[in-house]
Amino acid sequence: MKLGTVEAARVVRDASIEAMDALNSIVVDVAPLLSEAGSKDLRLAVARSMTAILENLVNPVLEECPELEVDEDTWGDIAASRARARLTAATESSNE
Repeated sequence: MKLGTVEAARVVRDASIEAMDALNSIVVDVAPLLSEAGSKDLRLAVARSMTAILENLVNPVLEECPELEVDEDTWGDIAASRARARLTAATESSNE
């Protein structure tokens, strides 16, 4: 995958981080409601999905633009910022 610009790569990286954060939320919110087997199946499905995001989006972006590599704290900041922005947009949309 060649995106061609750092800005495009940043958007893909950030959206991928946001998607992985949302997948993690599924495990946190739903796994406790399931049987042990159901929870295990859910965790495995989420892990596979996260692996696919890493392999097909994040890793190619970082190969193209290594300057976009971030530490764990920044990763969390990106996820939180995008979640807040999505919530704000949804709230504004529902108020129209």
